[in-house]
Amino acid sequence: MDQVSFCASQFSGITNPKLGMLAPGQGTSVWALGLLITIKALGSENGGSYSLSEMVVYPGQEVSRHLHTSEDEMWYMLEGELIWNLGGRESLGRKGSFIHLPRFIPHSFMNKSDKPARMMLMYTPGGFEQWYLDVGKKVHDISDLPPEVTADELSQALQRGQEYGIMFVDHDLEELSHGKLSKGAHYR
Repeated sequence: MDQVSFCASQFSGITNPKLGMLAPGQGTSVWALGLLITIKALGSENGGSYSLSEMVVYPGQEVSRHLHTSEDEMWYMLEGELIWNLGGRESLGRKGSFIHLPRFIPHSFMNKSDKPARMMLMYTPGGFEQWYLDVGKKVHDISDLPPEVTADELSQALQRGQEYGIMFVDHDLEELSHGKLSKGAHYR
């Protein structure tokens, strides 16, 4: 008979008491570069296999073209519309759209509508969600509008992004750190 062996980390999801159901609005919420991020599951809570967050992108916000070198991303749009650039192809994402982004695929998105867009975001493996916690500001009232992003915050976020394997495609870090991340974002 063949032997089968298991690693203890394979059972972390079964034995970790932090996993369970979160009610609507629960999770850890931060403002990260003007985006509202609510982390629902940390990679550290499930053996590093994934992380899950909810993201709100407000009208006029844009995330510059970049790629991830360490994780794949999956997005599911819950409401609103975003214009996505996925590997050089532009697409309109709206409620019910699913976006799969393997690592090393350049991508960006922008909200040109007059309503917020809301989506779920999963990273696999987990770990990148820690970047949001590292660079984000604690949310005190979820109904507030996003705070303006200062040049110092942007610079710190970009530097920390390098540590997490983010590569910006169209800009160099010097240009980005001087508030030129995107045309539609509001930086002071």
